[in-house]
Amino acid sequence: MKMKTKVKVIGAGSIGNHLTQASRRMGWDVVVVDADPKALERMKNEIYPQRYGKWDESIKLYTPDKEPKGGFDIIMIGTPPDVRMKLALEALKENPKLLHLEKPLCTPDMKGVLEFNEELKKHPGTIVVVGYDNAVGSALVELAGMLEKKTFGEILTLDVEFREHWRGIFSAHSWLAGPWETYLGYWKRGGGAGGEHSHALHLWKYLADVSGFGGITDVKSFFDFKKERDAEYDYLATFLLKTASGKVGRVIQDVITFPVKKWARAQGSNGFIEWVGNASPEGDLLRYQIEGSEMVEKMVAKKRPDDFYCETLHYKDLLDGKIKLADSPLSLDRGLEVMKIISEGYKAAGK
Repeated sequence: MKMKTKVKVIGAGSIGNHLTQASRRMGWDVVVVDADPKALERMKNEIYPQRYGKWDESIKLYTPDKEPKGGFDIIMIGTPPDVRMKLALEALKENPKLLHLEKPLCTPDMKGVLEFNEELKKHPGTIVVVGYDNAVGSALVELAGMLEKKTFGEILTLDVEFREHWRGIFSAHSWLAGPWETYLGYWKRGGGAGGEHSHALHLWKYLADVSGFGGITDVKSFFDFKKERDAEYDYLATFLLKTASGKVGRVIQDVITFPVKKWARAQGSNGFIEWVGNASPEGDLLRYQIEGSEMVEKMVAKKRPDDFYCETLHYKDLLDGKIKLADSPLSLDRGLEVMKIISEGYKAAGK
């Protein structure tokens, strides 16, 4: 009889709940670990039942002193970025088949990355991924497939924007009064627009790869910073990117835009395609036109939990060998490149 996939989720916050529910939706066995007993209590009594209807009694909750070690197929680290690399290093020593690190990969100073990469060499059987879930959502998988087939001819330019006022984040984290009470309000800890909405940079990089742009050769970045109580964060992060093929594109990320705008556009020599994330309560929108044909607008059904379910489906395909890590949009290499761009951007801004 085939054994059930065993998953350990580290972090009982918002992301930890999403990863747990998606894993249970897959039929996987899940344990959750958090250093704060109150966070585990909040997960069981508030977040999980409010989001998904009721608590799942099969989920086992632990504090680190009682944390089970070893024997897990998947370990998912959904903690803030400023503690993630230390936990990732420890997780590697358990030899999971797949290690999920939430985005952004780490803090802008890249602390712990070198040590982690050295340890990873000792664990060739472990797949490491970074949780940029949007890139494996149904609508963007369809978009990327059309770019790969050159449906719109040669892609001339790419633009991606993740512009989202973080009131949505704080409404989902009712226990937080504002950005100063979480890493989100501190760019040095991996928060701010640069880190939190780095989905946009990641998506641009992935779609550029699919479109044959070649590697990024030059980046110009600009930030606007704000101090709020003890917090300091960039509320606007912009990037101009140039690639080996000479193609140029643009990325904008902010935590001030409302209503939300999550958008990507690829302009080709024979048409265009746009993705609008959460275009309606029904899901995402794909809008495209091949030159000489009618405009197509297609809704791709999606709810928020589906973002993480698509992620876990992708992980199953990686584990089953249906997808090679080098071809995965969630590969560690892509997540690391995004973090390097952010890190260099802050340095260029004098931070």
